[in-house]
Amino acid sequence: MKQTQHIYFCTDDKYVPYTAVTMASILDNATPQTAICFYLIGNDIRSQTKEKINELKKIHPVQIKYITVDENKFQDFSMSMGYLSQAAFYRFLIPSLAPSNVDKVLYLDGDMIVTGALDDLFAQNLEGYKVGAVEEKNAIQAKNLNLKSGRYFNSGMLLLNLKEIDKQHFLTDAAAYFQKHRSKIISHDQDILNGLWDGKVKFLEQKYNVPSFVKTEPKPLIIHYTGFMKKPWLSFSRHPQKKKWLKYLQMTAFKKNALEMFLFKIKEILSRLFLFKKDPTHTNYYIVHFFGIRFGIGKKNELQR
Repeated sequence: MKQTQHIYFCTDDKYVPYTAVTMASILDNATPQTAICFYLIGNDIRSQTKEKINELKKIHPVQIKYITVDENKFQDFSMSMGYLSQAAFYRFLIPSLAPSNVDKVLYLDGDMIVTGALDDLFAQNLEGYKVGAVEEKNAIQAKNLNLKSGRYFNSGMLLLNLKEIDKQHFLTDAAAYFQKHRSKIISHDQDILNGLWDGKVKFLEQKYNVPSFVKTEPKPLIIHYTGFMKKPWLSFSRHPQKKKWLKYLQMTAFKKNALEMFLFKIKEILSRLFLFKKDPTHTNYYIVHFFGIRFGIGKKNELQR
């Protein structure tokens, strides 16, 4: 009997091409004995987009399900989102949306790729914990949010233990935490989840969520392209694992044709000579690249996402 891995994404039609790359990387590395079911939570995914997503089934057998949400449920989470969309909060619905006979599900951000089978991650023992996640070491929000554990995790990868989470009241609890601590919240959904699950997190190895600022992980299983300037679909991105992302892009129906890839490379070269770009992760921060010299102007005031 095949083991089914239930994997959730929160997205919208504009972001689907990037999410599809994450999905392609999972399917390309899945073991033959593994069954996979993807869930895409989002309201405006067009039928033409869904047709392109269905082409992922050529890589590995997979079920793909679409979930629409009532956006009125998220009125209590009103805040400045920067370059993020309201879809970032949709992950709060996963405990109530998951099949009743499933105890463990995985959530992934759409700016990730997977480099190997996820079997070992799904096999993690989460007894007594609400979630398995990877720590962001020295995160300032651990102190700002007064986390008793003193430890803060990145919410881009969440292995949810549905046996421990209050499925019925989780969204209400998240909204209550936000309203109570909104003056301290910087990193949106991530801060809320850290506050709610403080002391109930099983911290996993770094390899399961390797963000852009971690340089020393030798064998990352999940590469997370955190930080706006590191997004691999941007021509000026300098992420060292950018080529791996482009490889998986070409496995999807959103792939670049020869001309598009050529122009992308030209833009990449030109951006090394001169670039002046606002980083939307922060309110007043700009990136300047001038003939091989790169520096920032302004003040960073948010965590990388």
